[in-house]
Parts: sequence; structure tokens; C-alpha cells
Amino acid sequence: MRFISLYRTFLVISISVFISTFIGCKSAPTIDEMTIRMRETDEVKLVDMRSIMVNNLLKVDVSVNVKSTKKTITYRFHWLDKNKFHVYGDEAWKPLPVGSGQSGVIQGIAPGPSAVDFKLELSSD
Repeated sequence: MRFISLYRTFLVISISVFISTFIGCKSAPTIDEMTIRMRETDEVKLVDMRSIMVNNLLKVDVSVNVKSTKKTITYRFHWLDKNKFHVYGDEAWKPLPVGSGQSGVIQGIAPGPSAVDFKLELSSD
């Protein structure tokens, strides 16, 4: 009788571990997975990336460090819906608001409520 009870306990624990490991756990994407780098942008280090919904609009803050560079670095956000499709078209390129050898924050706000995710695209001239 005790053997059957131990076996059931073991079985329940094994199934729970399997479900939580292979089905229930999904890790958040890394900064590199959320960034598209075009041309030479290695001098821009993305330190942190955060997002929050504010009044049904996705708000994004990206902390950056810029090494010494003479290039003009530009960025734009690609806004994605819940199925990872692009919504609202491409944004215009904007100059990076951080100078050579400085740190700062890039901010973006989705143009509408359909955007629930994003990718940051960096480029240089």
C-alpha cells in the first residue's frame, strides 16, 4: 500500500516537472533577439530594454552606451501585434540622442493599441 502511494507521488511530481519545463515555461527574448543591427553599429551597447503598457499604448525605454564614434547612428522601432506581424508601417529613422562616449535612453511609444511587442532597429551612415 505504501509503495503505491509513493509511486503515485513520484508520478505526479514527474508529470508536473515535465509540464512546467517543456510546456509552461517560456523565457523572455534577449536584447539581441529584440534588436536588428544594420551596417556598423557595434559601438552602440544596449544595456537594458524595458517596456510597459500605458493607457493601452506600449512604451519602450532602451538604455544605451555609445563608445567613441564619428558615425551618425540612427534608430527606429518596428511595432508588432500579438501574432508578431508588423503594424502601423515603418517609422522614420531618428538620430540617436546620445553622443560619442555618452550614455542615455532611447524612448518609443507605439502609435496605437494593436502594438504589443517591438523590435529596435539600429543603423549607421
